[in-house]
Amino acid sequence: MYKQVFNKKVGVMVKIHMMKAQEGDFIWLSYGDMEKEYHLLIDGGVKDCRERYADVVRSISAKGESIEAIILTHIDCDHIAGACEGIAKVDAGILQRTVKKIIFNASKKIHKEILVSKNSGEYGVKEGIEFCKILKEKGIYDRIVERTIAGEIINLENGALLKVISPGEKQLEQLLDKWESYEKKQLSVGYSPNLEKVKQNLADLMRDKSGIDSSVNNASSIALLFEYKNIKGAFLGDAKPSICMEGMKEFDIKDVYPVDFVKLSHHGSIANTNLKLLKKLPTVNYLLSTNGHEKKVPSKVVIAKLLRNCQEENKPKIVLYCNYDWWESQYHNKYFTQKDRQLYIDTGVLKINLLGGEGTSVKDGLILYGK
Repeated sequence: MYKQVFNKKVGVMVKIHMMKAQEGDFIWLSYGDMEKEYHLLIDGGVKDCRERYADVVRSISAKGESIEAIILTHIDCDHIAGACEGIAKVDAGILQRTVKKIIFNASKKIHKEILVSKNSGEYGVKEGIEFCKILKEKGIYDRIVERTIAGEIINLENGALLKVISPGEKQLEQLLDKWESYEKKQLSVGYSPNLEKVKQNLADLMRDKSGIDSSVNNASSIALLFEYKNIKGAFLGDAKPSICMEGMKEFDIKDVYPVDFVKLSHHGSIANTNLKLLKKLPTVNYLLSTNGHEKKVPSKVVIAKLLRNCQEENKPKIVLYCNYDWWESQYHNKYFTQKDRQLYIDTGVLKINLLGGEGTSVKDGLILYGK
């Protein structure tokens, strides 16, 4: 069971749990005040997250509180599998009285023509089918919001809201129309090599070009702007920066949208973060969910881009909040060169914060956890 304690000095509170999800995403967000909390579950990580996912749902229900939305950003296994198997373990009665809505792009058309297509299940299609079956068995299938696209606002209890900035209509159509041909051409959704970049200095990588994410799945990923009282943040799933930029136009965000944090897209992949998007969502706080995944992410170029944006926007520092110590466990503390340490880490310009169960305060009313 999970216990949460409010800071008595603060009436409003947003708490973000960056759950350990191996190479995936599993985020538990709570918001509210000392009287009552409301909850969002964004993705569910890999299959090994199933027990933890089920425990979180049960703990929320035990307090008599609600899950305002279960959000599955897209059908990749490292986002959907833990939620799928976790929900299967929870009693139907608990789910029916606790879960208000499920944000999952599984319209009847998409469900019929994509989720039932023959494939190896490598991209999470198998889990997508299973997820829909489980929701029916648990009596909450009718709570699916079947089609969520950029420009929509999801109103939550107690004045919180979500602004959808990805995907667009076009990206959902591509997911539908191009799924089978895409699957035949690509055996896996790859990452750009990282090992050679790790040998280079951050200062020398700042002008490197961002990559291009050709994944149809990631292009269809749901990305959200979260707003509650004076706290704002961006949860980018595995979305593409160009699509997020277009989606922000739907809310007439022509200049910048200052936020308290950004959950980096696609675990820090080089193809899913660029300077334009960083400037559009100014912040010094970045959330990164990955265990280092075979030394492929986070891309050192992405961290260099964060630092470059920090310099150009005259910010004193950037902070990476991580749920794993990937720089040690995967790279044996050799991810950063001596020059990197001298210029950025030792000076405090780049701070890497490993989140733990005790919580880390980002600002009054906003606390991050890693579990």
